[in-house]
Amino acid sequence: MQKHATNLSPHIYVLATFVTAASMLMIYQRVKFENQWFLLPLVALALLYAAVNLYRQIGGASRFTFLENINWILLVKRSLARYVVWLVIIFSAKMLYHQLPFYGTDRFQANFLFFEQLFTAYIFVGLPYFLLTLLVKSSRQEDFYDPAIRLIHIVKQLVMGLVREDKNKAAYLVLRNKANRKVLLNLVMRAYFIPIMVIQVLGSTLSNLEMLDRITNDNHILNFLYFVTTFLWTMDIINATLGYCLESRWLENRSRSIDMTITGWLVCFCCYEPLNQFTGALFPFAPFVATHNPQDLIVANLNFLIAFKVVEIILLCGHIYSDVSLGPSIVNITFKRLQSRGPYGLVRHPGTTTKLLYWLSQSIVYKQFWTLKILYGYSMWAAIYIGRALTEERHLKKYPEYREYIKKVKYRFLPWLF
Repeated sequence: MQKHATNLSPHIYVLATFVTAASMLMIYQRVKFENQWFLLPLVALALLYAAVNLYRQIGGASRFTFLENINWILLVKRSLARYVVWLVIIFSAKMLYHQLPFYGTDRFQANFLFFEQLFTAYIFVGLPYFLLTLLVKSSRQEDFYDPAIRLIHIVKQLVMGLVREDKNKAAYLVLRNKANRKVLLNLVMRAYFIPIMVIQVLGSTLSNLEMLDRITNDNHILNFLYFVTTFLWTMDIINATLGYCLESRWLENRSRSIDMTITGWLVCFCCYEPLNQFTGALFPFAPFVATHNPQDLIVANLNFLIAFKVVEIILLCGHIYSDVSLGPSIVNITFKRLQSRGPYGLVRHPGTTTKLLYWLSQSIVYKQFWTLKILYGYSMWAAIYIGRALTEERHLKKYPEYREYIKKVKYRFLPWLF
């Protein structure tokens, strides 16, 4: 793996995600959609990214190598070790989510379906996957930081501590090791976000199909604009969900580090359920004032609403482009690969800027926005997201390439201003 790992061109990531989302939607429209198919876009996008990265490897742009002088017995042993570790993790996650009351509601049925399908597929393709990966994507550095290997090392340390009747010291040494903590915290982070993201994949797919039916029955321009908005969010959801669900040498998106500070985790998690219910109760979310009723606008006119919907979509395009340009490296409180092109060549946090501007465009044209309560809520949510950007920088500044990036891209949020 390259020492200073950088992402692919943002155009490739955005184009790949757009093609995948649009193709799947066309297929779902032609063939009656069934809920069990909702993961197909993730599989398709993963295969597309893998093909691109394999092409780069063959061309020398990626420093993975094909394994030479193959010792098949050793290769099978290494693959089996990884296979067993992840089999235990996936099965444990599957059982855990069935036991937790929060995930027992109908809303999280897609999460159960995801783990059922993942577990079934993994039983058959897991071992061939690891054999092929260790053959084609051979890398000593990746071997050393492989999460499965680190987990085997952790279990070994704990077992040896129990044998020596020194279990407290063994547990302490395991948690003191930064590489071990990184792996464990990464699993915790993914366990938190995967269910949240998975249900959004199914929800956004159903919303897109509903919007298409609505356009067929009533081709009003507003229906088309609502569909475009939903489709853009679907692109973002598919790409981000892939990043949380799969870290792979084929995607070249392994976690290099994770924020280990309480403030970094808190400022991030308060933006997601269930903690965002508490945050939302304290700080009213401005976009909730948006309605479909022109009478609620500061200018009660349908054409005025349409015009601002177009502005919203333009800003949303900027936000989705910023997010998707990170590819499957877009994961909270984690550093995978540095993107320095596209929007990230202008400012260091284009996703934060475009999201706050998008929220503003959604709500600013409504009368209710211009109340002290909503203005306060918008300001506080803006402060939270700016805080997330600052804690992210504090984490990433540990890396020389990010410090070099800061020197080249001097502005955080607005070019030449802020």
